[in-house]
Amino acid sequence: MKRAAATLILITCILLAACTTPQTDPGPTPVSVVNESILPGDDFYLYVNDAWMRSHPIPAEKNHYGSFTQLEDKVDADLLALSLKAENVSGREADRNRILIGQFYRSGMDQAGIDAAGIAPLKDDLAMIDAIRSRKDLTNATVTLTAEGSGLLYEYFAEANPRNSTVLIPWFYQAGLGMPDRSYYVHNDTERRPLQEKYRAHVAKIFSLLGEPDQQASADATIVYAMEEKLAQSHFTSVENRDPQMTTNIISLTDLEQKHPAIGWDLLAAIRGSGPVTVVNVYQPRYVEGLNTLLATAPLEDWKLYLRYHLVDSASPYLSEPFENEHFAFYEKILYGTDAMKPRWKRVVRTESGVLGDLVGREYVREYIDPRTKGMVRGIFASIRRTFDNRIAQLSWMGEATKAKAREKLAAMGEKIGYPGRWTDYSGLELSGSYAGNLRAASAFTLIHGAQGLDKIGGPVNPEVWTIPPQLVKAFYDPTKNEMVFPVAILQPPFFDPNADAVQNYGCIGWIIGHEMTHGFDDQGRQYDRNGNLNDWWTAEDAADFTNRTAMVVTEYNHFEVLPGLYLNGNLTLGENLADFGGLTLAYHAWKETADPPDIPADAADRQFFISAASMWRVNEREDATRLLALTDPHSPPNYRVDGVLYNIPEFYQAFLEVRPGDALYRNVTDRPVIW
Repeated sequence: MKRAAATLILITCILLAACTTPQTDPGPTPVSVVNESILPGDDFYLYVNDAWMRSHPIPAEKNHYGSFTQLEDKVDADLLALSLKAENVSGREADRNRILIGQFYRSGMDQAGIDAAGIAPLKDDLAMIDAIRSRKDLTNATVTLTAEGSGLLYEYFAEANPRNSTVLIPWFYQAGLGMPDRSYYVHNDTERRPLQEKYRAHVAKIFSLLGEPDQQASADATIVYAMEEKLAQSHFTSVENRDPQMTTNIISLTDLEQKHPAIGWDLLAAIRGSGPVTVVNVYQPRYVEGLNTLLATAPLEDWKLYLRYHLVDSASPYLSEPFENEHFAFYEKILYGTDAMKPRWKRVVRTESGVLGDLVGREYVREYIDPRTKGMVRGIFASIRRTFDNRIAQLSWMGEATKAKAREKLAAMGEKIGYPGRWTDYSGLELSGSYAGNLRAASAFTLIHGAQGLDKIGGPVNPEVWTIPPQLVKAFYDPTKNEMVFPVAILQPPFFDPNADAVQNYGCIGWIIGHEMTHGFDDQGRQYDRNGNLNDWWTAEDAADFTNRTAMVVTEYNHFEVLPGLYLNGNLTLGENLADFGGLTLAYHAWKETADPPDIPADAADRQFFISAASMWRVNEREDATRLLALTDPHSPPNYRVDGVLYNIPEFYQAFLEVRPGDALYRNVTDRPVIW
């Protein structure tokens, strides 16, 4: 739902490989070599993945390394090949999309030109900030930066109206912080306190790079940090952000302008290219109130420091080497523990893919897609949907009225598989030789014309539009559209392999499909009806029963100790945990009911199903990354995505009869939630 920049030397693939060799294919998922010294009842995740983890250390450029990163490396290598092909494309007869890809890539690889430009790409915006003399100037500057694709205080984009999901309206989402979330400002515990000082030092460093003496830079950093602290106080917590009732607030433009005029709602509505704005979904009303107060009362000089810092900090990965190095030093090394910066080619192709999503995606699909994939994956979708429908019909805890509506919602759930049938038209985008300038141009273009572009406000929801490009290794469920989206990049080994056995494909991509399908019925998704409207379709009795059952999942995950003294937040991770639990359950039963019998005994095949599923989540992760994600991420760490789920599934115990009471993770039947 939310979104994201003249070559000195022509660098060939061979020279790039000297820095880091792109992985061309992760290959099919191998049968894991289990560690027999670990009892499957004590830690199934390690039982399956320990040998792999020991033989796959984390590369210096990464904060984690696992199945997903292996596939991302393969996609990066594919995108590099596309960029190198496009690098010298020119002429009237050339495909304009490829010309743009080549322009962007050349500008990003021009390290000498980027270094020579220094801070110059931001000079006009810095001058605008320096010229602020009034509250009106301040509001104009913040909206201008938003219109240029550099929104610093909020995210503003088009999305379906949760109360009327057929129409697109603008959404307004909290932002404005330099650290991961509000908890890093409002809590002074041992997990967050050390980062507060390091972040202030990072802010001061940016001011120093802008030419300020150290003492002045430190004083300015203190002011910026104090501004962020005030903004953080009004942010919703990560748990509150998961509550659709709290985050759905459809407010008229007139009311917003009257109650919170300092934000400049009339100016936002008048951004060139925007559709007609009459209402806005304010995702976090508390933040709008706090932001408006700060815009109206904080000293203008403080705001100028804040905007100057955040403008430069957000652009620093695309500026000269000192700025880029400082960005890495805090946002990668300090926050995640990453040892080394990714090679330049990888940074550039990932940025290019992010801001030119469909443009790059169209070329990616042309070059790298197995034609068998969509049809085979669609068959797995159909079998899991049938299984889910049958299981809903047989639920003993859900009443008939709720069952009927649940089955209607499931039947209506859409599925986007592979890539869009229609691509974004980039004919209005003009690029130059400036890397930061190209990032700005592409971001501004996407703000208006992208999948969630402001030009779509007031119009109908187009079911053909994809909000993410096909080269992303991810999948998601969109509750306001009641649809699942599976880009083709994730439909590759090790998650899906057209040549693999059904047991492997159902254990991997089948689990992910079941996961996203279950999201339509998790603690958030269940609040939306078949049409994607926020609408309570449950009977009170069934809703209470569901809440009681999910409370068991919250309690289970609250007891998982990620690092010494640091426990998971079962409420923050509830939706993903429910989707993991439901998804693997559905994938297992769909496999048993649909796939041809394997060539091995049934009990051995069942064991292989759970082993394949567990191997999908294998990863080595740096401790700093584990800590940050445990505090902020609604997904549980990979080991608990396995061990938190399998010990609740009866069929797992039937496959692994050696798992018995007394084992570390064995769960008594009475402690196992029964939901889907």
